[in-house]
Amino acid sequence: MAHSVIDLHCDSVCYLIDGKDLRQEHQGIHCTLPKLREGRVGLQVFAVYVPPETEIATAFNYTSVRLDAIDAFAKSDELLTPVENLNELKVCLAAGKTGIMLAVENGLAIEGSLEKLEQLRRRKVRIMTMVHSKHMSWIESCTGKEKFNTDSGQSRGLSRFGEQVIDAMNDLGIIPDVSHSSENAFWDVIKRSKKPVIASHSCAYSLCAAARNLKDDQLKALGDSGGLVGVNFFSGFLNEPFRLQFAEILKKDPQIFAQIMETRHVPGITVNVPMSDIADHIDYMVNIIGEDCVALGSDYDGIPAAPDGVKGSDYYPVLENELRSRGYSENRIEKIFNANFARVLEAWD
Repeated sequence: MAHSVIDLHCDSVCYLIDGKDLRQEHQGIHCTLPKLREGRVGLQVFAVYVPPETEIATAFNYTSVRLDAIDAFAKSDELLTPVENLNELKVCLAAGKTGIMLAVENGLAIEGSLEKLEQLRRRKVRIMTMVHSKHMSWIESCTGKEKFNTDSGQSRGLSRFGEQVIDAMNDLGIIPDVSHSSENAFWDVIKRSKKPVIASHSCAYSLCAAARNLKDDQLKALGDSGGLVGVNFFSGFLNEPFRLQFAEILKKDPQIFAQIMETRHVPGITVNVPMSDIADHIDYMVNIIGEDCVALGSDYDGIPAAPDGVKGSDYYPVLENELRSRGYSENRIEKIFNANFARVLEAWD
């Protein structure tokens, strides 16, 4: 039985902005229409990544330009279609098309304005990753270096304005995404949101101690609240030996990261990461929080390295067979591949 895939995060809009036609295959690009079709991807969430260094006064316009590019791509081929809600998702899957859903990665995009958050929703944005690699004035990042100061009393990861953002997202129908959030911010978002929260592209900290990964109590909290975790395909979040060696390489030459992103090759790395590591994280999360709260969030075209043999969106049938070989039922695979996110989306429609 072949299952349709929902992938909760890719950064492929960068190639659309560079003028690449993702309806065609391109060497080194993870997410193209041919790969999406071969991988049976029924919904691909395209995230607009807003670099933390972006001037705050330009962040909303920066985001809008990229949302326009994704919209154009979603309407550029009869095999593609924009998807905003559960009904449109069902129609898309029934028609055998690949849906494109809009997301924003980094709350910097709203420029500290609830009005701009509302404008993003009018643009049909359904997911917002709350923060990225640096703290903002209203939310703490898991990789921020400076001390985070907040005015929100007992709340340690969100300021009062941050709490207002979560309230507004609940009212507007924008799903909070806590990938990249600090532990403090994670707990504040979980407590504040009245609807399920997701971590769209994160892995299990117990298997790989990256700051971006989620600890067991965080995984359980997401499960208990009806949310979910989309497993990330970055080797540095999947495999502890790779993470440690990769960190040493970057420490010696911080400038090499741009080259790695361009070539998808890490010079000097000696750790081979098998694609079975992805299934290991799925296994671990299913055991911790159950089969109803695990999903897929590849982070394609935003990761410097993927496991051996994982070249892009065409990989999913291989993962399906791997899970089946581990004794996963067709019902469990269906949940992880698409039904779990459909359930969360229904709660937000």
